Amino acid sequence: MSRRTRFILIAHGLTAAAHAVLALALAAVVTWGWLLAIGVWLLVTLRLHRLAHDVPKPRWVTRLVDEPLFVHWGACFIGTLLLLPGTVALGFGVSLPRVAAAAYLSGLVVSAYAVWIRRRRVRVHRFSVVIPGLPPAFDGFVVAQLSDLHIGSFDRVERGLEWAALASSTEPDVALVTGDLVTAGTAFYRDAAEVVGALRAKQGVWVSMGNHDQWNESELVDALEARGARVLRNEQHVIEREGAALVLAGLGDRYTGRDDLEQTLARRPEGAVTVLLSHYPDFFEAAAERGVELTLSGHTHGGQIGLPGLARRVNIASLTGKHAQGLYRRGSAQLYVNAGLGTTGPPLRLGVAPEIAVITLKTG
Repeated sequence: MSRRTRFILIAHGLTAAAHAVLALALAAVVTWGWLLAIGVWLLVTLRLHRLAHDVPKPRWVTRLVDEPLFVHWGACFIGTLLLLPGTVALGFGVSLPRVAAAAYLSGLVVSAYAVWIRRRRVRVHRFSVVIPGLPPAFDGFVVAQLSDLHIGSFDRVERGLEWAALASSTEPDVALVTGDLVTAGTAFYRDAAEVVGALRAKQGVWVSMGNHDQWNESELVDALEARGARVLRNEQHVIEREGAALVLAGLGDRYTGRDDLEQTLARRPEGAVTVLLSHYPDFFEAAAERGVELTLSGHTHGGQIGLPGLARRVNIASLTGKHAQGLYRRGSAQLYVNAGLGTTGPPLRLGVAPEIAVITLKTG
């Protein structure tokens, strides 16, 4: 059984289990609520399966069918989490179906916020990174990092162009995009390339590819480079200032086995500081061992869904033991994991804001 098949089966199984709260809630209204809940689950499952193949569709379908579907989907999961503490009300004579109904309705409010409000409010995160050995010529060098755009049905080209304008307004020296430009398939390649092509930076726009970009990587690379971006696949580019050098290196995709860290970092100018674009943060330790001062990654979406107020520590990605979001250090090497701009799977963000990172390099 392939990894993709296992993922789909697990997702559908969890979706079915989460609909138990809806079945209990409907029991407060009709005696055959469980049967209605099964019907709703089947409709949701069929629609979710179709969404795995992201193709252009009328905007009204996304707004009036798909997004409400995911609001309901999120309400089931959040309602299930709220159901257990809600059972305290049973001791005060409240019936289980009424507790379930309250849990589902509360989940509906939170899920609607996550789908329609939180994921649309972008955070511009400005911070400095001190790099020992950074040549004075690059002190104050500004990097705008975007990641995980996932241009598609939910985050269309119009929203992506807003992101590009926002990043460009920070007047960076370089704009770096660390993978997952689309969600699925090749239908949105031109839209993604238009968004990346709208980025403006003093010394160019550079891209590394992610696992969602592999449906036809060469086609996407051609579209990007036709609009002025440069894609780095196991290669590097050297920026020179006042006799000093800064290396931008981009790693190939691990999902398809096209990553080659040794080739990516080979033949760097002596004494040059390296900024590595790696979609996966998993390469940080290996890169640090090879003298890479700063690794920029994405992939995790910052967990995408986290516990509000504690989302930096408690989110879906951190629960799997991954570097979820933010700045990490290993000796003098540093990793920044960008929370990304788009979403995959459910178009929800809870506790984790979409972000554009604006990083100023400082001499240590």
